[in-house]
Amino acid sequence: MKLGTKAEVKNQLNTLLYRKRGWLLIATVLLLLAYLLSQTSTLSNTSSLRPEVGTRGLGLSGAFISSVDDATSPLWNPAGLATLQHGNLVYDLSQGAVSLAYPIKPIGTFGINFLDLNSNDRFLVEHTANPIGSFELGSNQALFSYARKFGALQLGASTGYSRAPYHGSLWAQNYDVGVLTDLNPYLALGVRFRDISGVTIRHQNGQVLQTFDQQLALGAVLTPHPFIRWHNRFDIISPGFGTSVEIGNESIMARFGSAFSFTNEAPPQSWSIGFSLNQLGKQFHYTYLNHGDFDRKHLASVGMYFGGEQPISQKSDEGTQFTSQGSQIKDRITTQPPVTESARQPKLTDSEYKSVQISKEYDIDVELMLAIIHTESNFNPLAVSKNGAAGLMQIMPAAAQDLGLKVPQYKNRRKPNFDPNIDERFDPNKNLHAGLTYFKMLYKKYLNNLTLALGAYNVGPGKVRIRGPLISRGKRYANKVIKRSQMYRDNATQMKVDLTRLEAALD
Repeated sequence: MKLGTKAEVKNQLNTLLYRKRGWLLIATVLLLLAYLLSQTSTLSNTSSLRPEVGTRGLGLSGAFISSVDDATSPLWNPAGLATLQHGNLVYDLSQGAVSLAYPIKPIGTFGINFLDLNSNDRFLVEHTANPIGSFELGSNQALFSYARKFGALQLGASTGYSRAPYHGSLWAQNYDVGVLTDLNPYLALGVRFRDISGVTIRHQNGQVLQTFDQQLALGAVLTPHPFIRWHNRFDIISPGFGTSVEIGNESIMARFGSAFSFTNEAPPQSWSIGFSLNQLGKQFHYTYLNHGDFDRKHLASVGMYFGGEQPISQKSDEGTQFTSQGSQIKDRITTQPPVTESARQPKLTDSEYKSVQISKEYDIDVELMLAIIHTESNFNPLAVSKNGAAGLMQIMPAAAQDLGLKVPQYKNRRKPNFDPNIDERFDPNKNLHAGLTYFKMLYKKYLNNLTLALGAYNVGPGKVRIRGPLISRGKRYANKVIKRSQMYRDNATQMKVDLTRLEAALD
């Protein structure tokens, strides 16, 4: 019997672990259920649940258990923090909530949430003409969270304090845990367990003001198409179900959903509709929530991403391969030998190369930038493809216009006007900035997967799913760029030659 190579054995082990992921999650759920069954609930009012906060999560009818991916994650499932690649700050205008999270590699992601900061629980002022808001006076919470990815699983935990909406209320501590995993590119599962030991909030005189029951929820999100996500949530202890559909891309997304409760104390059904915008690291979420408990049904929040992002380079990427059964196996595209700093860059100051300064501006390795330009145009600022893409970074007319470049309407895109004052794609500096901006957007869209981002740059994002797979033409292009960037790392002389060619074009 012929033994496989080390890489083959490693891939086989990864495949085996991947296929067992679902069983791992099921085992986790069973352990949680066993714990619950072994406990005697100290609470009798099943409607006494910790208030849920967050415009986006409420807009998904609470079905935000298995797709949480921003600073508000601890409010729904703390494990979602593990997906963050950079800092995120979100302020919920309607509920006076501030959420802040930041990843510290390789330690993990830390988060903090302060809820109900507005003294009157209204945005700016309590007034009947102000339509935004939902909370009562004093429903305060403070959560401190931590999450990290362990192989196929994302694990997270939160601890904090809650206060009842009464003057003189004391604070009571609460604990939450969560688990998330992607079973395949189309299905993700999650579990959230809140208020593990139950919470009793008392008045200063000892009177019980409010109790929070344990809450166990299961979540599943299906992605049948890159532009469609179907979120689902199942509440176990206080029976209920929520479902919602999001349609759109990372920049703009619309959603609508409905929630159903099977307890007597809660409205049997509610629905929501809303949208989200995400442009240049800025976020805006809006939801109209038709829920019987809320007098003001308009919810809104704003947010931003900051810091924490590493330069885009071949070294940070893991190629994504897919088997015929749809199983996802990650492995390095290439094994890179150690490279000294002197070999990485020509022995010149950065100020001598305008292109080096531009690459730093976009946090993209010089080698990768040069490899893309070499593959696209071979450093020819007047290059035109058979499809009508033009310039150093080979930008199509419509994409160039979206990126702010001036491009006339052509009857034949293959015969453009080469005057950079008429078609700015032929201005090498503007073309380079626009191309890097576009590539950076794709890199974020494809969750920092360099291979998918390169493939989408070549074949168009409409042909590439968020988590793959990548069609053959895109794979060939990505491998070609990555191979060229590695060549620059290994050959400082050739890198200097091509840097000089690019400088000549930019000048």
